[in-house]
Amino acid sequence: MYLSLLHLNLDHRQVRKDVANPYSMHQTLARVLDGEPRFLWRLETGSGFDDYGLLVQTSGRPDWQALADRFPGYAEPAAGTPKPYDPSLHKGQLLRFRLYANPTVSREGKRHGLYREEEQLQWLATRLGAAGAEPRQVLVTRRGKLKIPKNGEVVVLAVAQFDGVLQVTDPSGLLAAVRSGIGHGKAFGLGLISMAPYRG
Repeated sequence: MYLSLLHLNLDHRQVRKDVANPYSMHQTLARVLDGEPRFLWRLETGSGFDDYGLLVQTSGRPDWQALADRFPGYAEPAAGTPKPYDPSLHKGQLLRFRLYANPTVSREGKRHGLYREEEQLQWLATRLGAAGAEPRQVLVTRRGKLKIPKNGEVVVLAVAQFDGVLQVTDPSGLLAAVRSGIGHGKAFGLGLISMAPYRG
């Protein structure tokens, strides 16, 4: 796997369109990552109103020159981008993590969004448990509704960002979840779980 961080240029017309509409962002990435069988992405907001970064996880090494060729001035890759990403996991390991996701529950064959914080945290515990990890310290740092214009309609998804610490219970299972993403809505910038060493 590879991780890329792109600093977006909000003066660019296509960037403004993509930031406002996750479906459009997915289309832009799909065009320039032609041949990439699976990619995950997340829009990161910085400290400033106009400070946006785009985190992209791919299975192969991406060529961001294709983005520059198609949309000159769209973004500037961060130093070291793309970088190989092959987490070395072991049972009992503590890791910091971030996950921006679509917490849902299925009832009578239909998927329903979860909006209450306690329900979202329970969803996270269930999903991480199935993936091979246990949440240890978690905050819901943003949550609400994501409204996405698509084909003349508006798709509404429940969203929550989880930041905290997890403990690995099944290294191979967790690695598989990192590769595939967690939950639904992956085309809309959801499901990418990023991890880093926990220093205590």
